Formats: sequence, C-alpha cells, structure tokens
Amino acid sequence: MLPDVRTLVGLGVLVFSLSTYAQAAQLAPPQTVGALQLVHALRGKEALQAIDRLHGKGLAGTDGYVAHYERNGLVAMLYVSRPARSSMTGAQVEKMANGIRSGKTPFTHLKSSERNGTTVYSALGEGQIHYFYRRSADVIWIAADPPVAKEVLASLLQRDP
Repeated sequence: MLPDVRTLVGLGVLVFSLSTYAQAAQLAPPQTVGALQLVHALRGKEALQAIDRLHGKGLAGTDGYVAHYERNGLVAMLYVSRPARSSMTGAQVEKMANGIRSGKTPFTHLKSSERNGTTVYSALGEGQIHYFYRRSADVIWIAADPPVAKEVLASLLQRDP
C-alpha cells in the first residue's frame, strides 16, 4: 500500500520545519564578552575540528564555535561545543576536571565554585585563567588573560542559556 499524497506532503512540511528550527538553534558567539569585542570565530564543523584537535580526539559534537575576543591587547577565547547527546555534557566537563586533577594536562590549580546554580571550574595555564562549565546542553571553556578573566566569566554567566 502506497502512502497518499497528503501524508507525503505532511511529512515534507514536518522535515522542513524541523530543519529550519535546527538551523535557527545553531550556536553563535556573542559580539562582546565583558568589554572585549569579537575579532573572529570558527563555527560548526570547522570549530568542532579545532576543539577536537585541542583534546587530541573527537568529542562527538553536533555544533559549536571558537571565538576570539580582544580589547587593548587583552585577549579571551571562548570554546563552546554541543555534544551529540545532552547526557554527555556533564560527563565531558567532569572528564576535563579529572584530567587536570591527575596532572595529565598543562593546567594546574583546579578549583570549583557555584555561581548562580552552575558549577564553574577554574584552572591556571599557558599564562591565562581558564574557566569551564556546563550550560544546558553545551560545554563552555573560557581562556582569558588575567586582567579580564573575571569580567568575561561574569558576562557569560549572565547570558541566557
């Protein structure tokens, strides 16, 4: 038995609507973080490949961006990835924290704190302060020069998920 034309048209409209919604929900970097301005960004597959290179393996992300911010010679980088399954988000954040704890990374002085109901980890490394945390289904990593690190973090934590 073949499906009728109304069923096929209905399925086509549904698929189109879902793909339009998925495109609208793509991650996009903010134009500013604190007083720093967006200079350039990688998005989508290109950003996920850059994030995977940092980890030395694929993290099975579905969307993300890497954004570079500057002002008066001060720099912050923002790495955001959305895992394929939202249940993986917390596990990825914990895996990063455990890697730092074990000394297998260039980062030291791992600390955690609660900020507006979000567990935020911080670490030192490569001349910057690093923060990482989970926001909804996304994993966020901030690498910022010390004079602007707290401002950048506060700016990002105030944004809607």
